[in-house]
Amino acid sequence: MASQSEVPANSPEPANLRFLRRLVTTLTATMILGLIAIFAVLVIRLQTTSPMFPEITALPADTDVISISRTTNELVVIDKARKMYILSLDGKIIVQEFELKPD
Repeated sequence: MASQSEVPANSPEPANLRFLRRLVTTLTATMILGLIAIFAVLVIRLQTTSPMFPEITALPADTDVISISRTTNELVVIDKARKMYILSLDGKIIVQEFELKPD
């Protein structure tokens, strides 16, 4: 067994160990920055709340809506009285109105 006087106080770090320590530190920092970036993107994407359907004001007051669909140019609304309304994309103008056939 070596005595305390025979062991050098500050032995130089081997090159492979120094490389490995720097590599692990760099990878840890990269993972932390990646997680922060992913979290920031999720917060930004989930924070935006743009309504898919606008407030529809063109329908008659007694309309019981059962289905709303959206195309690129208009809104399609079907009510319980089996009427289909084609509305403008902002929901303020009835473009067409159809009566659906009974079952």
